[in-house]
Amino acid sequence: MKNFPLWIGGILLAFFVFVMLAGPYMPFIDKDLKNEPSRWVMKDGKQKLTLPPYKPSSKNWLGSDKRGVDNLSKLVVTAKDTILLVLAITAARYAIGVPLGLIARKKKGFTHQFITFWNQMCSYLPPVFASALLLALPFFLFSQQRMGWAILILASVEAGRVAITIQQQAHKMASEPYMEAGTALGLRTRTLTKNYYIPVMFPEVIVNFCLDMGKVMLLLGQLAIVNIFLGHEWKEVNYYVMEFVETGYNWATILSKNRADIWLGKFQFVVYPAFAMMLLIITFNLLGEGLRRRFQVKG
Repeated sequence: MKNFPLWIGGILLAFFVFVMLAGPYMPFIDKDLKNEPSRWVMKDGKQKLTLPPYKPSSKNWLGSDKRGVDNLSKLVVTAKDTILLVLAITAARYAIGVPLGLIARKKKGFTHQFITFWNQMCSYLPPVFASALLLALPFFLFSQQRMGWAILILASVEAGRVAITIQQQAHKMASEPYMEAGTALGLRTRTLTKNYYIPVMFPEVIVNFCLDMGKVMLLLGQLAIVNIFLGHEWKEVNYYVMEFVETGYNWATILSKNRADIWLGKFQFVVYPAFAMMLLIITFNLLGEGLRRRFQVKG
């Protein structure tokens, strides 16, 4: 039986990788994202001056924004930063959760109590609320290393869940006869982890990792809706008017900057980045489901 989720997810992932690496260098992509404040167009045999936003055309396949920047170019140029940010947050989440889960595999001791408390505390609130509250704390809000702290916060919000999942799998494995035999022979914890725990748990970790990348992308979109920036600077935007200005540029940023246009009926400014984020979430979910089926067949 063909594994359609894996095939479709793999094709979509290859598409995103292509967009990341080669997209900005395509001839119809403006990698510099230049403003075009006005444009002369031919209409009814006459030259007519038009102002942005420009409608979809052969020059702007998805139209332009209010500054005349091509919408398609914005999506392509920011794809790399978006996907790398999602990857960094997810990788940090598992770098925290997996070791803690393995250490707490016996379900007793300080580490077990710590990850249990951590998971319960973070599960009381939806991840978007917990992330927004932590990112709004003055220390993180004004920190010069806000982006690093933001990645760590978004990773930590659900690292407890990852640790509990790893703990349950490791605890179940610990009762297997071959694990008990290895312990009886005096094998060191490092040897047991390297030769038994990691190889057996690796497929499930990879599946959950893919699914979590989709969750992280969704979380970034939710934070964008409530206007929470991961990286910003406190700058003067007008005479004696200070404001936090976003320093990063990704799909969530584009969504955040244009969310107010919904009330003006200009849905296209929000639909394009939202659709790109949705497609990326679907990609990771299909990959996760496809890999799960693949590993179950092999098992």
